[in-house]
Amino acid sequence: MVKLDYEAARRATTATAVVMALLVAGQMAVAAAVTGGQQPLVATDEVPQTADSDRWSEAPSRTVSLSKQQMAVPYGGGSIDEMEVQALTNDTHVAFRLTWTDPTKDTNIRSPKNYSDAAAVMLHSGEKPPITMGAGGDPVNIWYWRSQWQYGTDQKAEWSGDMYAYPHPDEETRPGRAAGNPLSQGQYENYGQNYYAAGYGSLSNAPQQNVDAQGTRNGDEWSVVFVREHTGEGKHDAAFRQNETMYLAFAVWNGSSDEVNGKKSLTMQYSTLDTESGELTAPESGGSGDSSSSGSAASGGDSSSGDGGSGGSSNPLYTSLGTLIAATVAGWTVLYWRLAR
Repeated sequence: MVKLDYEAARRATTATAVVMALLVAGQMAVAAAVTGGQQPLVATDEVPQTADSDRWSEAPSRTVSLSKQQMAVPYGGGSIDEMEVQALTNDTHVAFRLTWTDPTKDTNIRSPKNYSDAAAVMLHSGEKPPITMGAGGDPVNIWYWRSQWQYGTDQKAEWSGDMYAYPHPDEETRPGRAAGNPLSQGQYENYGQNYYAAGYGSLSNAPQQNVDAQGTRNGDEWSVVFVREHTGEGKHDAAFRQNETMYLAFAVWNGSSDEVNGKKSLTMQYSTLDTESGELTAPESGGSGDSSSSGSAASGGDSSSGDGGSGGSSNPLYTSLGTLIAATVAGWTVLYWRLAR
């Protein structure tokens, strides 16, 4: 029977605990450095509607880190590591410009397995909601832009000719368009959509469509501008008021990487917009919220089109926890073996 060296075991346990604590602290420090910081909400005479306006030179840029979506199926995304965020306001409107690198311009979704590039801002004023797209009784407002709406409406499918060789009125063969589904239109006058959500799988189109969005392609970059009045008429429209905190989160989809619905690159913690001092900064806590609230069905539904797939059957949280435990046990074993010799 092998005799345990208690002194070596104690020293190995202490050393392993210190190393693991330093690793966790280092990861948290890196995340805080990338996502934290402050960015002024700069006042201007006229809020720009497009990304190439010279007025954006007045607004400092802040880098936010993005991660793959791991909170609900379909898990995935993460092809975009970071984005730049800028904010401008005047007496009546507020504008955000999101800029990120994406080598592929994905605007055509008229064929199977084609997905559109897209971007979104999630907002909520007042108390901090769960980061999991809100929750029952604590809804969030989502502004969404899709490149296909702006650039892909004149692109035809890969196949030629007509799908139907017989008369096909829209109300029979295109029921979504006939019913006025905002995601089924042939042409779009406004490239931004206003949504509400109260947890995963609960995304709905807001009755009042008051968000303007314009995307600009510059080399390998997308820049998207969202503009809206400070207050909206909708029931859950986020309101920019003095002395009330505005919580913000960001997400992008890369169509060429099969990112659609829940598969996306997103911020894992809220930024806050202080409408009194005009500072955009990350709160100390992650604002993860309670994902067990009503409406948090595991669809991970979001605002890109397509099926999105199943995304796998294992929870990445369990995978990460298992890896951490295995690394801890392996490290302790090696240290004990060396100390006990």
